[in-house]
Amino acid sequence: MELGKQTFLTLLLAATLSVAMKAQETLVTGMIKDTRNVPIVGATICQVNTANCTAADRNGIFHLLLPEGKRSNLKVECLGFNPVEVVIDETTTFPLNISLTPMYITGETYGDEPYSGRNNMVVVRSSMTLDAVFSDFNEFAPLLGSYNTEVMDYFSVAGPELGASFSGVYFGLGLGLGYGYRDNNDTLIINLNNTAYKINLGFDLVSTSRLRITPMVSLRWLRYRLLNYSGERKISLTSYLDERDLDLRFNQAIAVAGLNIEYLMYSQVFGQGDYWSVGLFGGYATKINHSPWIYSRGNRLLTDNSINLKPLTIGFSISFYIIAD
Repeated sequence: MELGKQTFLTLLLAATLSVAMKAQETLVTGMIKDTRNVPIVGATICQVNTANCTAADRNGIFHLLLPEGKRSNLKVECLGFNPVEVVIDETTTFPLNISLTPMYITGETYGDEPYSGRNNMVVVRSSMTLDAVFSDFNEFAPLLGSYNTEVMDYFSVAGPELGASFSGVYFGLGLGLGYGYRDNNDTLIINLNNTAYKINLGFDLVSTSRLRITPMVSLRWLRYRLLNYSGERKISLTSYLDERDLDLRFNQAIAVAGLNIEYLMYSQVFGQGDYWSVGLFGGYATKINHSPWIYSRGNRLLTDNSINLKPLTIGFSISFYIIAD
């Protein structure tokens, strides 16, 4: 209430002064707001083609004296907003109410309202993702040894994803390269590498200027490569032939149904439509093939055992979006 009274008194005083000084100079007063009706602090107001400038105060209010006989157009600018030019003539009434539109939004849409301006545009997404799947190789422990299967119970990959959305429908392709696990087990070296290929399909259930919530279905091909080899750099040929290196490639296809939540941050690096986001994904995973496809140096290995999955799957992403008209 006190702030409203202060604003009213300031504008009333400025209007009174403008009448007293009208014979020699024009005192322009006004308030700068964004399209949410929030005052913009620090916006600059300049008489066009002159160095006669001022800045809006903490309430978005400004005062500027315009000399008689010069062009009286004003240019209003603020970082992150589209500039506005205002014509001042004998029909202009004060105080002025000037509204600035953020650069990343066209029209009157702003704040937490759904951003319909993107609905009919192709939005290209490039992102770096980190995905984790919790698997269970207990059925293979009698064959491979628990020292091998325990390191395979956690599948983690990080890599790029490229996608696009149109009218809220998203399609993306991703590649994930896993962490390289390497451990010594007595004289044996255990080396595990993971790779994942994925296809993501989703629809923007909620899409505002700051928040995106997208139900998503993800099809993933998980590849585990497990190697065992001697910890000694020099071994005899006879020993090598008696205890050959273990080189197995497990392949498991899964489907994940989940929810992706992203927080958007605008930057205008490449134009008025680009923005960053950080996202968190959580979903329920299920297997597509019952038993994994296993290969070892050209051989297809048959098995009745299966890889079990923990239902929870999580992911994290940092993305950059560009609106392509």
